[in-house]
Amino acid sequence: MNSFASCPGPTRKPKHEGYWAGPEGKEAGSSIPLASTHRLRESQLNESTLTSPTRSLRRQKAIMSRPPPPMLSVPEKRTAAAELFRDRHFFGAAAFSDIRDARAAVAVPNPQAQPPASRRALLLRYHRLLFSARDDPCAFDEALSFTWNDAFRPHLKHAAASLRFEKAALVFNIGAAASRIAAAHSRATEEGVRAACWEFQRAAGAFRAVGQMMEEEAATTVDMSSQASAMLERLMLGQAQECCFERALAGGKSPAVCSKVARQAALYYEEAYAALVAPPLQNHFERSWVSQVQLKAALFNAEACYRHAIDLREKTEIGEEIARLQVGINAIVDAKRTARGAPGPLYDYVSRLEQDMNKSLEIAKEENYRIYLFRIPVATSLVPLPAASLVRFAPLNEILEAKSENGTQSP
Repeated sequence: MNSFASCPGPTRKPKHEGYWAGPEGKEAGSSIPLASTHRLRESQLNESTLTSPTRSLRRQKAIMSRPPPPMLSVPEKRTAAAELFRDRHFFGAAAFSDIRDARAAVAVPNPQAQPPASRRALLLRYHRLLFSARDDPCAFDEALSFTWNDAFRPHLKHAAASLRFEKAALVFNIGAAASRIAAAHSRATEEGVRAACWEFQRAAGAFRAVGQMMEEEAATTVDMSSQASAMLERLMLGQAQECCFERALAGGKSPAVCSKVARQAALYYEEAYAALVAPPLQNHFERSWVSQVQLKAALFNAEACYRHAIDLREKTEIGEEIARLQVGINAIVDAKRTARGAPGPLYDYVSRLEQDMNKSLEIAKEENYRIYLFRIPVATSLVPLPAASLVRFAPLNEILEAKSENGTQSP
């Protein structure tokens, strides 16, 4: 991440005891007695502390009324038709015709055109049927070859005579379907946010499992590499943590709690972004994908700083409040300068947060200049903000037992 420049602030002190230094650093008028200064500071401080929670509450209500930032979903891998030979390779299958029909249902030209819940049900059914077939660690002969295209570069494909590869590709698509279901949920309600959060955790577990399943495969497409699997896992966890942040705001959690949740979301997004800009993933994903992840990392770093700054204001630690606000604003400015192609709604959301933080920064600077005169710490002297993860990847057995939207087990 970019290093942030320090935000120097005024460090002037009263010229001499008993007199108050005015906003320009000069004695105010004919000098104000110290007792009057104390009364002035007390009244201004009371006004500041009374209006700060009100501003925070208004900001929270404004966020809840805005459309939430968009989420990323993973496209499915496409597969070519495969000839299944019962006598040679599926002699142990109890329902060979069911396996053949299930794979034909999976191998459609445009899987994205199907509803994600229906698509997941087909994938889960085929995956379960494969367990009745022989799962020999030795490769089959070339007569039985499964071909799958890269999810992000469909012109790239990989063929392997391996049921392990076939199952890993299925799990990848199950994770992709979960991400589509999650992204489609309306996060305007508590129920929608909760459902999206859980589906993103399912997707994270699926992509993690793909990386583990492909460890013994000699070659594959980039989307199923260990680096891509780890990146997708962190991305899905970041989006799940983002849902937790939205729930924390809606639930009226304290600024300190919201800051920790936001900081962890930023960490997940930072890890995903770092993988996206390094080989072998570099230049493999669309620029809009990379920009959205980069902007999300900046957004939640800024949110963490903003929430922490609110907490600092309540403790009258105005100097660090100013520094934290400046760090968060710098994070947004730096990301907006280089993140090209991210969705417009995300840019709008980030820009509104930047405006709110600038307003808070102006107020804090003015109050510090006129009242507190605290020293402003440089950004490099600030300790990292604490983080709290509220999400985890779902175990594979939970993913494979996913239920359809009507609550029934997938056939």
